[in-house]
Amino acid sequence: MRRSSFVRAGLLLLGLLPAVSSTVYAQAIQLRYAPPVGQVTHYRIASRQWSSVDTSGAPLSQSALYQTQTILPMDGPNHVIRMTFDSTVMSGAAAGRDAFRGWSFTIHQDPSGTVLSTEVTPAPGIPGFMAGMIGKSLQSSRGPNNRKWPEGSISPGYTWSDSMPMSYGSGRNAKQAMCHLTYKFDRVDHQGGAQIAVFPFTAASAAGEACSGGGEIAFDIDGSRVAHSMTDMTIAGQAHVKQTMETLP
Repeated sequence: MRRSSFVRAGLLLLGLLPAVSSTVYAQAIQLRYAPPVGQVTHYRIASRQWSSVDTSGAPLSQSALYQTQTILPMDGPNHVIRMTFDSTVMSGAAAGRDAFRGWSFTIHQDPSGTVLSTEVTPAPGIPGFMAGMIGKSLQSSRGPNNRKWPEGSISPGYTWSDSMPMSYGSGRNAKQAMCHLTYKFDRVDHQGGAQIAVFPFTAASAAGEACSGGGEIAFDIDGSRVAHSMTDMTIAGQAHVKQTMETLP
């Protein structure tokens, strides 16, 4: 009886193996940036920033940015993306509560996600001195979907590295650090008929500027766009930034 039980268990395990293998294979994906021309996505990006690693007190600044992303006709093999600020709700900002409304930046990006150029367009009627200050802060913007994807197919557990500029401070004291990130492909979820790839990430120091913490990005594979993200990072030992981004109807 014991031998018969082992045989049945072994046969059951063998029967499960094809299903398990099929599931793992189905999770393998290839990440390329290929959004359809004319696609429009609305984002809400909420940020809070503290002047030190301690987040128990009131934040130095808070903001909620509402952006519209529009995919323009391609420039040869590269994609062209326009990000327009519909409105901004900001506190502790030297440039004003709704300083970014009407501004836009246009990004040229290759299929791997590499940003080739960024062009900033001021809001109509903006004063010259303010245009220069805000334009400088937007020049380094990469947009929600801008990160370098790995080549070829990847499976859960795969890791790769990229970098991301992070701004901290305000007004004339505003600075920027380049943080090195390590992404890990965790899984593929299904939300409303869409395939959503989930990537937690951790931050490390770059060029002597300490970045620590991490977050998570959820990428809509079918729509070729970020669905939502979360970042919780300490930058240069001088600031703590928490940010969430979500798509809106």
